[in-house]
Amino acid sequence: MLLTLLLFLAETTGLVNANENYVGAQTCIACHQQQGEAWRNSDHFKSMQPAQQEFVLGDFSNVTFSFGRRTSRFFARDGKYFIETLDAEGKQTTFQVRYTFGYEPLQQYLLQTGGGRLQAFDVAWDSRPASQGGQRWFQLQDENVTDPEHPFFWSGYYQNWNSRCAACHTTDFNKHYDSQTNQFQSTWSDINVACESCHGPGKAHTEHIRNHTFSPAHTGLQELGKQLTFHLVDGDPIARAAETMQQPSLALETCGACHSRRADLQAAVSSAPFHQQFQLEGITEPNYFSDGQIQDEVFVLGSFLQSKMAEAGVTCTNCHDPHTGQTKLPGAQICNTCHAPAVFAQPQHTNGHAQANCLDCHMPQRVYMGVDARRDHRFHRPGIKHPNSSAPCKVCHVDESDDWLHQALTAWPKRDGASADTLGDWAALNQRLAEFDSTAINDALTFLNRNALPSLEKAALIEKMVVIAPERTTDSITSLASNQDPVARQSAARAAAGLPLTLSYPILLKLSQDPVKSVRAVVAGTILTVAPEWFIKAPPLTALLEEYQQVLRGTQDNPGANLGLAHIAQFQQDIPAAINAYEQALRIDPQYIPGLLSYADFLRRLGNEDQARHQLELALRYGKELGAVQFAYGLLKIREQAYAAALPFLAKAASTKDALPRYAFVYAVALWQQQSRQQAVEVLASAATRWPGDYDLLQTWAKYAYQLRDVTSLQQAVKAFGQHYPDDKTYRQLKKIVK
Repeated sequence: MLLTLLLFLAETTGLVNANENYVGAQTCIACHQQQGEAWRNSDHFKSMQPAQQEFVLGDFSNVTFSFGRRTSRFFARDGKYFIETLDAEGKQTTFQVRYTFGYEPLQQYLLQTGGGRLQAFDVAWDSRPASQGGQRWFQLQDENVTDPEHPFFWSGYYQNWNSRCAACHTTDFNKHYDSQTNQFQSTWSDINVACESCHGPGKAHTEHIRNHTFSPAHTGLQELGKQLTFHLVDGDPIARAAETMQQPSLALETCGACHSRRADLQAAVSSAPFHQQFQLEGITEPNYFSDGQIQDEVFVLGSFLQSKMAEAGVTCTNCHDPHTGQTKLPGAQICNTCHAPAVFAQPQHTNGHAQANCLDCHMPQRVYMGVDARRDHRFHRPGIKHPNSSAPCKVCHVDESDDWLHQALTAWPKRDGASADTLGDWAALNQRLAEFDSTAINDALTFLNRNALPSLEKAALIEKMVVIAPERTTDSITSLASNQDPVARQSAARAAAGLPLTLSYPILLKLSQDPVKSVRAVVAGTILTVAPEWFIKAPPLTALLEEYQQVLRGTQDNPGANLGLAHIAQFQQDIPAAINAYEQALRIDPQYIPGLLSYADFLRRLGNEDQARHQLELALRYGKELGAVQFAYGLLKIREQAYAAALPFLAKAASTKDALPRYAFVYAVALWQQQSRQQAVEVLASAATRWPGDYDLLQTWAKYAYQLRDVTSLQQAVKAFGQHYPDDKTYRQLKKIVK
C-alpha cells in the first residue's frame, strides 16, 4: 500500500512550479508511514485528485442528465473523462474533466475553460449507497442556475476554483492572477490537503533530519497551536484542563484557516496567524440563524467560537484525529470522554430519551449541497424556536408545533447545579435588535453588563444596537475596541461606522494602529465608507490607506476588491482608475450587483445619466429579487420625474426579504405625494410592525395619520411611537392631540 501511495504522489506533485521550501507529501510519508496511511483515507487526501479511474466515482458510461434548461452528457474516452453541457454562450460544448473535487457524500468535477481557469461543475455525483438514495447525478442548485445568464451558472465567478476553492483544497496554492489579462497561472505543491498544509514547509525539517540537528526545540516545522489535556476529577461531571490557554489554539491558527467563512487579506501562508491573513465573518443573518445556529455554509470556526468548549480551551484535535479527520471515538462516545455519563446519561438530562444522542441535540445537522449533512459546532442547549431560527428538537419532532416545543422544554427536568444558559436571552435580544426594536436597547445593555459573552455574540448585538441608538452604544463600542480578541476589535471598527463622526474618529484612529491586519483592514474599509477625507488628516491613516490598497490589489481576482479600489480612486479623484476598477469588477462578474449599483451612482455623478441607467437596467435584469436593486431603480424613475412609474419598484423594494426600513419609508412618502394617502398610512403601519423601532417610520406614520384624520391609525401610531421614544418632542405633541 505504501509503495502504491508513494508512486501516486510522485505522479501528482511537482506537476507545477511549486515553492522550493515545500518537499511534498511523498517525502514526509517516507518517514511517517503510519500517519501517511491514516491520511490516505481522510477527506483531506480526497479533497482533490486527478481525474483517474481510481478516484472518479461518477457514472461516465455515456449517460445524460437533464434539469432545467440543460442536458449534460457524461462519457469517457481513452482513459479520460468528459462532460458535454452548455457553455457560457449557451452552446453545447464538450469539456474534459481535469480533477475530482471531494469524495463523499458527493463528488464534483473540475473542468478547464480557458485562461487557466478551473470551474466546479454544478451537476454532482451522489456517492452515497443506492439504499440511501445515492449513486445518481443531481443538480446542486435549483433549475434557475442552468441558465447561462444566472450568476451561479457553472462557468461563472462563483464556481471558479482558482479564486474560491483552491486555497483550501490544495497545498501551497498560489493563484498567480493577472488583472490585466484576467487570467490565472495557478501553482501548488501537492494536489490535495497534504502534510505541509498544516505542518508548514518541510524543507527545514528534512534538513534538520539529514544534518542530525533535529530537536524538539528545532523541528523546522511551524507551530500548530496549543492543545490542552482535559481530565475528569471526582465530583465534577465535566473534565477540566489543569492549565489555561495562553496562546492561540490549533482550532484558530491551523484548522480555522480553511474551516471558516472568511475573507482573504493576502495569499494564504500556512505559518501566518489567522487574523493576519483572514477576516472572520460575524454571526450575522443569513449566514446564521438569530440564535447563532448555522444557516448558510460557514465551515465550523464561527460556530465553534461561540461555544463554552472553545472558551475552556477545547480545540479540534481534542475530538478529531488530525490525520484521519474522524472523531477519535464513534458518535456520542467522544462526548463521554469529558462529560461523565453518570450525570449526562441520566433522565434528568435526557428526559427519558433512552436512545438520546448528545450530537443530535447539541450538534444538530443541517443539509448543504443537497446531501451533505453538517453539524453545528456551538454545542449549546436546545432552545425555543425564534422567528428566524431552527430548534434542534424539531429535527425529530417534525410535526409538532412551537407551542408544544415551548411546553416540552419548560417541563424538561433541570439538572441540579447546572449553570444558567444565557443563549435564549441572547437569541431573543439578537432577533429584537434585527427588527430595529428600540425597546431592546436597555435590555441589551443590561445583558452585556451582566454576562461574559463570546466575542462573536457580543459583536452581533452591538453592531445592531448602534444602528438604532448610536450615542447609547458608544461606550460598548469603545470597550470592544480595547478587547484582547481581534474579532471584538474588528466589530468595534465596523460598529463605529454608525456613530457620529466626532465619536467614531478617535476609535478608528486608535484601531488604525492595531497590530492585527484584519482589524486594520476593517478600519480602512469603514473610513472609506464614512469619511475618506480622514485618510489625509493623520499620518497613521495615510499609511493605513496604502496598506489597504495593497490588500485589495492582492485579491483583484475578487470583484469586491476591485470595487474597493474604485472607491479609493474616486476619493483620490482619479477618474480613469475608478472606471478601470469598476470595469474590472464587472469583467470578473458581469452580474455583480454591488458593482453595478455603485458604478451607476458614480456615472450619474459624472453626469452620464444614460450609462448610469444602463448599469441599473443590468442590475434589474440580474437581481430583480433584491430590495437594493428595486429601490435604486425606483429612485431613478423619481429623478426622471416618472413618479407613477417609480411606485411599483419602490413597492417591491419595501416587500423584499432583504428590505430595509428606508425602502418602506421612501415608498410611503412617494405614495403620499402621489395622493395615495390612505395607502401610504397603511404601508407605514405595516412597516412599523416589521421594524417596530424605526424612528422615521413611526414619526411619519403618526404625522400622516394625523393629517389624514385617521383617528384609529393615529392612536396606534402614537402608542407605538411612545413605546420606543417616550421622550421625543414630536411624540409628546402628538400625545396631547390624541388625548
